[in-house]
Amino acid sequence: MLAFCGGLLLACFYFFSREVKRGFLKQADFDTTVRLQDKMPSSASRIDEMWEDVAFFVTPGPSMAIIIVITIITIIKEKTAKRRLASLAIPVLFGLLILGEIYGKNVVHHPSPPFFMIKNPTTIFPKYYINEAYSYPSGHAARAAFLGFSFLSLITYRLSLSKKNLKKWIVVGALTFLFVAIVAIGRIYLGHHWLSDVIGGGLVGSALGIFSLVVR
Repeated sequence: MLAFCGGLLLACFYFFSREVKRGFLKQADFDTTVRLQDKMPSSASRIDEMWEDVAFFVTPGPSMAIIIVITIITIIKEKTAKRRLASLAIPVLFGLLILGEIYGKNVVHHPSPPFFMIKNPTTIFPKYYINEAYSYPSGHAARAAFLGFSFLSLITYRLSLSKKNLKKWIVVGALTFLFVAIVAIGRIYLGHHWLSDVIGGGLVGSALGIFSLVVR
């Protein structure tokens, strides 16, 4: 069942990418960014920095380090060589995630938001901002989704999927979803990505993240 869901999301990412290339959600992309930025006071620079701080954990370096830690923990806790070998699928899937992002950037050719839409560019440039011509899919959203599912695969060692732990699973799942949502909204609000970018990133990140659950 999980493998089917992962495959379905991967197929959705592929077809959604094709539609984005044709201009799907173009107006919705612009409208969503404008509305999010209008709702936040222009003087709230500290809030802008908080959005950036949250996204730090899903930048390439830190996210890769987290994946390595999760992989090492799962390998150590496994009791059989076969299961230890299966744990190595996590970084492999993370590598495929990077390839998915490269595919989007080089094939979809979805223009990035204009520079004037970036919130507080004088405070974040050049530390956080990279002027990429194309922004689809959002690597931050993709890595956030993948890390979320990888984290869920890690806690299965402590929480079995039973009615007894149902409430705990709901809490953990809700917090994981909240983190992914905050990262995605922050990317749009700060003017780094469009709505379609974070949807695409969420699809490919969730698809490969679910596969990490399958191999566990």
